[in-house]
Amino acid sequence: MRTKNEVSDEKLRGGFYSPAPLVQLCLKRANDLTAKQNEKLRVLEPSAGDGAFIRGISQSPLTNRVNDITAIELIPTEADKARAALSESGLSGLVVTGNFLEWGETNKEKYDIMLANPPYVRFQFISDEDKQRAKTILTQNGISSSSVSNLWISVLLLGLSKLRTGGVFSVILPTEFLTGISASSIRNWLVANAENLHIDLFKPGSFPSVLQEVLVLTGQISDSSATSRFVRFSDHNGSVREWEHVINVGSGTWTNFLLTPKQNQAYVEAQHHSGTRKLHEIAKFSVSTVTGANNFFCVSEDTVAENGLDDWVLPLLSRTRYADGLIFTQQDYANLKASGVQSSLINFSSVNPDPMEFPIAKKYLGSGVHLGIDARYKCRIRTPWYRVPVVAPGELLLSKRSNKFPRVISNHANVYTTDTIYRGVLLPGSPVTADDFAATFHNSLTLLSAEIEGRNFGGGVLELVPSEVSSLILPITQGAGKHLPELDKLYREIGDSDEFIEATNRVVSELSPALDAEMLWTLHEARQDLNNRRIMRTHAKFFDL
Repeated sequence: MRTKNEVSDEKLRGGFYSPAPLVQLCLKRANDLTAKQNEKLRVLEPSAGDGAFIRGISQSPLTNRVNDITAIELIPTEADKARAALSESGLSGLVVTGNFLEWGETNKEKYDIMLANPPYVRFQFISDEDKQRAKTILTQNGISSSSVSNLWISVLLLGLSKLRTGGVFSVILPTEFLTGISASSIRNWLVANAENLHIDLFKPGSFPSVLQEVLVLTGQISDSSATSRFVRFSDHNGSVREWEHVINVGSGTWTNFLLTPKQNQAYVEAQHHSGTRKLHEIAKFSVSTVTGANNFFCVSEDTVAENGLDDWVLPLLSRTRYADGLIFTQQDYANLKASGVQSSLINFSSVNPDPMEFPIAKKYLGSGVHLGIDARYKCRIRTPWYRVPVVAPGELLLSKRSNKFPRVISNHANVYTTDTIYRGVLLPGSPVTADDFAATFHNSLTLLSAEIEGRNFGGGVLELVPSEVSSLILPITQGAGKHLPELDKLYREIGDSDEFIEATNRVVSELSPALDAEMLWTLHEARQDLNNRRIMRTHAKFFDL
């Protein structure tokens, strides 16, 4: 975890300001929802920055309908810019130099519109006083403060509380709003308390200096609470696609609502099909050996020979990229050793000879001390520091992080792995074998569930933690193992391709007829949509609205 002095002032204040295209869209959405209101409108802007929304209002259809603007900005130099923008606009209003959380404690006025790009900053980077204010806001809205770790949620809730019944909000948010566990509280609050909810989705690039995808959330404070709402989605990816979902309070993440209703319905039906199971009902995947220093304890064949380590090494697959197919065989391992990459895990277990009694092995350990390996956290809490608690190999291996999709490998060579690869074991009484599992894992249903359950990182990387792996949906396909050699051969030839997924789908539909070709094709398109959205983050440019 980084401390305050390890990040920029810009990051500390969450001050990545609003680009004009997003400002224009927020204003359009707010104008549309208030079009039937005849009275002059009062506008609140909780994090004014340099005045982007103020400038936007002065150039939008709202300009003749706004009575006054109240804008709050923490940074004095930015508040001055916002104040200048207000003066140039000719609009009435006030720019307050101050803390919105503190301002909100005493200001009891109500507003017609809130426009915002809330500061995106973690609680660890704000003062204790602001942290307490933020947590108080959460508590007042029935949200556990322990479940939230970022300031934008509290700022958004406080801003929403300043709107009158029927008041409109249009805000720029990180897409964490849709997928983040900590954001589930604000999603549930909105379903319960707001109507006319509308989410605009975009390619990345709206914040030039931030690798962060954003969305625009618009809605209206309802005069009654509800347990479900219609939510409209607009996907601005070239042409605009639109769809609606009914979303319930407690729906979990909203990733699956990025799918069209047809796609989402197919996913729901497949989850409840008698021929599918949650992964945790079939197998368990867990973290493999944690060395604390993989580059020291994971070594090549040359390093083993040069340091006389033959008595202390175990066969290792250190990265799934070193496995060419869906089966990792003894021949694959022999090829890996010959390639010169890390292929052995050093195991100074107490059941092995004491390396300190062998000069050449002792010298290798001395080189580790010289490099400070012994002082690393995972090493220094062990006695002795070089005795790694080795975890037994798994029948199945699963990539922790992936690009196009996660891959499961049947571990025929019985190799060990580190924490970059999860180890899987079938549960007692499992209806499938390890080869059955590996043969059909890469179908559209399971890979779609990986996109929905997993988390996204910079560069379009998909990561699954063990709890998310356990929630994946798998078809039960007894006898699929007979197809594993042909699928393994195909993967070795074409790799992470749609053709490979389609071949797996054909095996699944043959062995589980209710998951027919039409349903699997719908799920295939759904997975492609989410996959493209994730990977697109690295390459796409923001478009003109």
